[in-house]
Amino acid sequence: MKSFSVLSLIVAALTAKVSANLWEQPKKPINNAVNPWEQQQPEQNTTTSSNGSYMSKLDVVTSCPKDAISERPGVQYPTAKKIYYFSKITQSYRPLNVILPVGYTESKQYPVLYLLHGIMCNEDSMLEAEMGSLTIPTNLFNDGRAKEMIIVLPYEYAPEAGKEVEAAFNQAYFDGYDNFINELTDVIMPYVKANYSIKTGRENTAICGFSMGGRNSLYIGFKRSDLFGYVGAFSPAPGVTPGTDSSGYHKGLFTEDSFRAEISPIVALINCGTSDSVVGQFPKSYHEILTRNNQEHIWFEVQGADHNGVAVSAGFYNFILAAFGALN
Repeated sequence: MKSFSVLSLIVAALTAKVSANLWEQPKKPINNAVNPWEQQQPEQNTTTSSNGSYMSKLDVVTSCPKDAISERPGVQYPTAKKIYYFSKITQSYRPLNVILPVGYTESKQYPVLYLLHGIMCNEDSMLEAEMGSLTIPTNLFNDGRAKEMIIVLPYEYAPEAGKEVEAAFNQAYFDGYDNFINELTDVIMPYVKANYSIKTGRENTAICGFSMGGRNSLYIGFKRSDLFGYVGAFSPAPGVTPGTDSSGYHKGLFTEDSFRAEISPIVALINCGTSDSVVGQFPKSYHEILTRNNQEHIWFEVQGADHNGVAVSAGFYNFILAAFGALN
């Protein structure tokens, strides 16, 4: 296996050392006396879609049940395998985590979910236990409530070769995340198709993510609605549409009027904590813009949750319940 380029290693080391930043805060310890995953909120159906649509079948639960995110005795859970592939976009070898379902066999084909991390994080970040990326899909599948799937966790900072910049909260650095749409569609997806037994088509392809990963999931999922049928954004960061925050002005990947999908998503889901001190009202603004644009989607808030795993796991739990036609 060829090694990373020196530049790629420097970028990876830089991202790993960042412990606190504007959109990704250090984790706050959970008070075990008040476990947020035990404080399950009442079911809410907050879909903006019409009655009878697929999205309207989801009864949203605004916190992830503890039993869904916890490891269960006697249950075998998958592990993530890290591989390296060569990118024609960045002209370097890049990391990729792949989670294959327990019992994976090439005699069967599986739908694929691309799970995206936040800014200045990496392909390992969404594997942390509080995110539920290993436990939630497995537990729900074992309960007969979700489909088996392959989950792919890429490294999201993907500037064109020679355009790498130091990590910072400015547009020059954001450009490397904005360019991930090309890395994903032109390099990663063909690699996954060539190396794993997958189902193809938008009805078998999902994208979701946290913070910057949620921002990019909305952008990629709506921009390439021909490829992605399921789109999830958990506490999505600024920049999907024009706006200003403490880091400055975000030019927007869409104008407000153009924030639409050419082909309606089978599921589009956005959520955020009511106490999010990082992305603030940006997630709600995306919900409001999509509503004005008559774009069907699901929106809900997690009471008391900050920019953390409590909000992410709630969004991810509902998204997995709805992904790949599991509600039918």
